Amino acid sequence: MKIPSGFFVYKVYITYKAHFSYSNTNIAKYNFKNFNISYNSYVNTKGKHYYIWLGQKLRNKMMVVNFFITAFIDDRDHWIGTISDNYEELIEQTHSRLARLNNIEYIFKKDSIYLLDTGMKFDNTIGDFVLSAFVSTKISLETFIIFRRLFNFNLDNNPNYNYLYKVKYEKYEKLISINTDTYKQILKEVIM
Repeated sequence: MKIPSGFFVYKVYITYKAHFSYSNTNIAKYNFKNFNISYNSYVNTKGKHYYIWLGQKLRNKMMVVNFFITAFIDDRDHWIGTISDNYEELIEQTHSRLARLNNIEYIFKKDSIYLLDTGMKFDNTIGDFVLSAFVSTKISLETFIIFRRLFNFNLDNNPNYNYLYKVKYEKYEKLISINTDTYKQILKEVIM
């Protein structure tokens, strides 16, 4: 297995930082290609040692990508030094997020049961109800995203959503693949 180079880590960092930081950047639209970044810009960047160190720690390209997604979900303005300083916490969060994605159907079913048991109604209050459950950590981020896709609810009038969640979670939503038919079927089974 080839350890990712510092240059590769730098390109992934710049690409995902731009994706999470700028409203008009959507790397999913371009098939998750890294930005065309020159090697010269990498050579001239301060803190090259962080990129080299992270490549050696993470040991494969997909882990580099997933690590930066996790880092930028909660703080889209992360500086590479802060990311490196918080490596242990971020790698644990990365493993947790990947485990959720690997078990997403089970987690969605469990979270759906919770939402129904606590009074969720299929009316115009569903968006605020699901957001409230997510904010209070009763359901996963991925379940929140699936419900947004299934019911296409608009939370633009909810100040908590606009202030705290809109940009970063809508950016994360663009990075994960969700087959809504699968989750419609799971939700029907839960309701029955």
